[in-house]
Amino acid sequence: MTVAGAASRVTAQNQTSVPADVRKRLGIGPGSELYWEIRGDTAVVSARRSTLDEIHRITARRKVKRASLSEIRKGIIAGATSGRR
Repeated sequence: MTVAGAASRVTAQNQTSVPADVRKRLGIGPGSELYWEIRGDTAVVSARRSTLDEIHRITARRKVKRASLSEIRKGIIAGATSGRR
């Protein structure tokens, strides 16, 4: 999906809003981190996802068995002591 002509204005407080189409396309919302890169006289903005955002995105599409805190702890310990990396 190409978002053509998406623009926003900088406020007096040097803030800007991310257009709705861009937010939807990049899957960003409150708390999302944006990375600004200057290339010559152009600013390139990209969305950075945290590890938790990625885990949620991946698991949200699957039917995942819910685990208790005790089961999660046992799984972490089992993985840490199994010697696999």
